[in-house]
Amino acid sequence: MRDTPSSDNTGSQPFDIEAVSDLRGLRLFLDRYEREILRPIELPAVLAAYWFANRGQFRELLELDAELSANVSLMPFAQASLSVGREHLRLLKPMYDQRMVQRFRKCVVAGEARGWNPIVFGMFLSIHSVPVREGLVQFGTKLWSGLVNGARENCHLREGECTELLGEYLDRLPGWIEEVVTRSTGEAGARLVAVS
Repeated sequence: MRDTPSSDNTGSQPFDIEAVSDLRGLRLFLDRYEREILRPIELPAVLAAYWFANRGQFRELLELDAELSANVSLMPFAQASLSVGREHLRLLKPMYDQRMVQRFRKCVVAGEARGWNPIVFGMFLSIHSVPVREGLVQFGTKLWSGLVNGARENCHLREGECTELLGEYLDRLPGWIEEVVTRSTGEAGARLVAVS
């Protein structure tokens, strides 16, 4: 027995944005991404990285990076996430006074860490003292916009339909963020949610 109608069509299909060819396919992909990746893994990982960076817990950041690397659910998205995370680290390179960022960047360059985007984004939020909920909204907005706009261009979808679809996911985002923040109280909670 399946929970949602969208599960019927996605379970046997590859979890790949490249397989999307129409608006219905994009909606199914986004529903699945929201359910399997964004809510249970990425938002909690940004939150955990934010708190680890705030507390100067470098070892925990490296452990979180390793745990994300071991999470098979993320493998279809590893290349994109690592590419964005590493580019963000490259842009942070001039921040020589930010010891944690520099240490993490060196670990990524040395191959001791991979540089997942949620971790780098969480560190960025901490460095710039961005309120956590606002930062998570920024993360989710960039993610949804990138996925929808990329599919719109690749599949030649109508802009108005994609804008409406994007709005639906952005409208739900604050509720998911509140759920993640509420569940993730304290270090142990943030870490548990980030890798479950």
